[in-house]
Amino acid sequence: MTAPGYVHRQAAYDLVVDGKSISGDVYPRLISLGLSERRGTDADELEIVLDDADGRVAIPSPGAEISLKLGWRDLVDGGSTTLIDKGIFKVDARRHSGTPDRLTIKARSADLTRAFRTRRTQTWTETTLGQVLTDVAGRNGLQAIVAADKASIEVAHLDQDRESDSAFLARLGRLHDAVATVKARRLLFAAVGSGETPGGTPIPPASLTRSDGDRHDWEAAERDSYSGVIAIWQDRSAATRKEVLVGSADNPKRLGRIYGSERTARRAAESTFKRQSRAGARFNLNLARGRPDLFPEQKLSLSGWKPQIDAADWLIVETRHSLTGNGGLTTTLNLELGGSGSSSG
Repeated sequence: MTAPGYVHRQAAYDLVVDGKSISGDVYPRLISLGLSERRGTDADELEIVLDDADGRVAIPSPGAEISLKLGWRDLVDGGSTTLIDKGIFKVDARRHSGTPDRLTIKARSADLTRAFRTRRTQTWTETTLGQVLTDVAGRNGLQAIVAADKASIEVAHLDQDRESDSAFLARLGRLHDAVATVKARRLLFAAVGSGETPGGTPIPPASLTRSDGDRHDWEAAERDSYSGVIAIWQDRSAATRKEVLVGSADNPKRLGRIYGSERTARRAAESTFKRQSRAGARFNLNLARGRPDLFPEQKLSLSGWKPQIDAADWLIVETRHSLTGNGGLTTTLNLELGGSGSSSG
């Protein structure tokens, strides 16, 4: 997909607060709008800064819901507008400053409620990961959408001990090398970089060329290039500790935790090894012509940079969209290796 032409398009947005559109009121007052979208259970964050020089801007109530659509408006060919739904956010911080007077509104993903961050204790035995996630989703009023290969994983014993559902899901994500996130009233759980939604729908990959970018920063860290991962597990029947190795024993990373079974230890080693492979290089890219259609967990191919960069398979980890009152829209991308490419050579 080709980035929008900067000269012939203008940034567009639609803001709705508690069911009422405020885009028309905001337009002459908007100083800036920033949206950060993250992978996993970290909340997406929205910040809006408004000009209140005349003192007529009302401060929204805490907990007010803001829905945002972001995109571009054509200035030729009939002036059509394309907007991307970026979700619903709840106001959790407000600041009024001056002079000149301005109102800053900060909001976080509406799905990550206070209850989602409350510590809980629960134990599961002889079940599946899919059932565990369904239980967590149900008590938060969410629908669990779990990839089939993750849902079928057997769980002999699992404890959530004075741990918030948010932290618990993050831990399950790390253990199973999965993205655990909450979007649009659904708890989503699927393998990192699978190229599909948890329901099995393909996520369209995207591509960018050097001409699409503005500034970039690539780094490959050899010091973290482990050849494999070793996990230790307790064999209760033999009253001894044993090891499992994933990858090569040339320069392995050794996990500090003692696991209760060989299966759990191997799963942890495999997940850690996959994460290490993705962490071999990173790439940050600023787009002067924003791309609100890009989002975390989308695969991205690059061309026009160095061979090591172009040859790699990249995965979007975080996007930051910034809109200014004069109609400019930029996007910053944080990328990691998608797993099948290499850019450290």
